[in-house]
This record gives sequence, C-alpha cells and structure tokens, in this order.
Amino acid sequence: MKLNASATLVILAVLTLVGAAYMSLGVLDMGPTRQVTRLTLLLDSSGGLLPTSQVTMRGIKVGRVSGIQTAPHGLAVSIELDREHPVPADSAITVENLSVAGEQYIDFKPELIQPPYFGDGAVIPADRVAPRVTVSELLGRVNALLSAVNPADVNTIVSNASQALAGNDGTLDSLATTAGLAAKVVQDDKQLLTALFANLSTLTTGMGELEVGKVFSETGTLLPSAVPAFIRLIHEFDELSHTGQRVLGPGDSVGRLITKLDEYLEMMSVPLAPFAEALQPATAPLRDIRIDAGHWLDFWESTFNDTGGLRIQLNVPDWHQP
Repeated sequence: MKLNASATLVILAVLTLVGAAYMSLGVLDMGPTRQVTRLTLLLDSSGGLLPTSQVTMRGIKVGRVSGIQTAPHGLAVSIELDREHPVPADSAITVENLSVAGEQYIDFKPELIQPPYFGDGAVIPADRVAPRVTVSELLGRVNALLSAVNPADVNTIVSNASQALAGNDGTLDSLATTAGLAAKVVQDDKQLLTALFANLSTLTTGMGELEVGKVFSETGTLLPSAVPAFIRLIHEFDELSHTGQRVLGPGDSVGRLITKLDEYLEMMSVPLAPFAEALQPATAPLRDIRIDAGHWLDFWESTFNDTGGLRIQLNVPDWHQP
C-alpha cells in the first residue's frame, strides 16, 4: 500500500515526538513528575564534568549534573538527586573517571546510609571533594616529564645496562637460582620466620617509653670521642703481649725457673717422704677443721665501714639505780 505525502509526514512527526519523549524521560530523566533534591557543588575546576554527567552513590546512579556555572572562586555544579535515594551529608565526594576516555562523574561514598541527608538547596564546599587527576592532566604531566628527559642520557643508560648484561648469562642464572632458593626457604620456614618477627616485635615493644632512640643518639654523639681511647687501649694490649714473649715463652727465664723448681722438689721428695709419714698422725685431727670464709667476711663488713672507720659495739650491763 502506498501512502500519500501527508500520511508520511504525520508518521514521521509522531516518531520524532516519541523519540524526543524517550530521550527526555528515559535517558535524560526529565520527567515532569520526577521529584529531585537540588544541590550545588563548588569545584576549583570542572575536571571534565558535563551538564549531563552522572551522579552515583557507591556506584549506583542516584542523579545527574544539571548545569555548570562560574562562581567567584571556581565553578558551581548544579546536581539533581532522586529523592528516592537520599544521600548522607557526611559522604566522601570524588570526581571519578567512567572510562579511560575521560568521561567524569560525581560519586558519593557514605560510610553508613543514615541521617542526616542532604537537603534541597544545600551547598557543598570545594574542600569536601577529594582531589583527582584527570586523564588530560595526567597526559600533560607525562608530556612534561618526557620533555625534561634527555634522549642522550636515556641512550647512555640503556647502553650501560646492555653492556652490563652482555656475557653474564651464567651470573643471571645464578641470581635466579639464588632467588628461587631464598623463596623456597621462606616458604618452608614460614612459621619460624613468623615467630622470629613476632619475637622482634615483642622485643621492640616499649622501646619508646625507654627512650632507646635518645640513648642511641647520645651514644652516636659520644662514640667518636671514645674511638681514640679505644685505639690506645688496643696498642697497650699489643705492647703487653710483646712484653711477655721473652719471659713466658719456651726456654725463657720463667720456664727455666719452673724447671729448676720441679727438679728440686723431685730431689727433696725422697728424704721428705718418711718425715711426711711421721707427721701424718699429728695432722690427722686438723683435717676435719673447716674455715668459714663467709663468716670472716661478715665479721669484716660489720667491723669496718665503707670509709675505713672501725665500728665498736659497747654492751652496757644493767645496774641497780638508787
């Protein structure tokens, strides 16, 4: 069936109205009966936001950006939130990237969804928005970094690294084997390492109260001045060790003296043997006598004080008083 021009125009007009209604109601959320909460978010820069950008709460769409106007100290972003999804007033606010292409949206991240909520006409200051780097800003910074790099320096670094790795295949294999063995040791002794780090944590607990850092700092300050004295002490020990070389060594004077004394004692042991047997009955009662050194030390301490003075104790007997 062939339609005339008038019918065709009517059908196109109807399709146009249906498409516009769908775009307004379904895509742009411009329903006449839609109830919204209007907010104003102050920003230092738009960061890529558009008047049609989405507004989400924990990733769920709860509204949209309805407009962006200039303000005395930046930009004022008008937001329309669905009243079906109230947003807590203490929510963290960020401007996120929807994709790598750079489409931005506003995201509210409350810890708990509970009152108080943002009311109609609320103004959110710019310091409530967490700073975010947009794709354009990131590309600009990367471009500035690459512009500051000298290609000749990069070429030199690459050449040096290539020369260092050339012909060192065996060393690299050895390093890889060592790394693998180290990882295996960590895996096999995981419990022991955990216990070791736990013990170290226990050992270091409370060091702040003991002012260990202050003690180490004072030690580091005093240690350089003590090094010369320590070196002199080592020299004294060295000289002392050389002093005894001609006295205590084999064939020296002390060695010859001990040899002579041993010969004299051996010569006297034969005639003194009968004399020792004769004295044995007389010295037998003395064998059971034990000297209490601790008693004499206590007596010494109780008699003399630390300064060398003598303590005298007088016991006065009781007498009859008239």
